[in-house]
Amino acid sequence: MAGALSACQSMPALRESRAWHGQTPIYATYRFGLLHAELPPGHSVQTVMAATRAVLYRQGHIIEEASATPQGGKLIALASRELPYDKIKVTTSFEGAGVLITINIDPAEENRSRIVLESILEALAL
Repeated sequence: MAGALSACQSMPALRESRAWHGQTPIYATYRFGLLHAELPPGHSVQTVMAATRAVLYRQGHIIEEASATPQGGKLIALASRELPYDKIKVTTSFEGAGVLITINIDPAEENRSRIVLESILEALAL
C-alpha cells in the first residue's frame, strides 16, 4: 500500500509546481489541476473577470457562464473543437488587498493554465 501511495504522489497531476508570471512578476502555484495566483493590489474582481472574458473570447472560446461581484467571480468558457481540452473555469475572490485567481482546465493541463494566466496578466498590464 505504501508503494502505491508513493507512486500516486509522483504523478504529474498531484505534484506542486511554482513559477513566476507576467511583468510584475506574480507567483503562481499549480497543484491538483488548479493554478492559483494572487494579483497585486489595484485591480478589482470585476476588472479581472472582464479581462478574462475578453481574453478567452478572443481565443475563440464560447462563454457559457460569467458572473462578478466585488467579492468574487466565476467564468466558464467552452473550448472550440480544435483544442485539446473541453473547458476552462476561472474563479476569483477578493482577499485583503488583492484578487486571488484560480484557473482550472478540463481535462487538467498545466501549460495551458499558465498560458491563460499569462494572457490575463498581459490584458491587465501586469
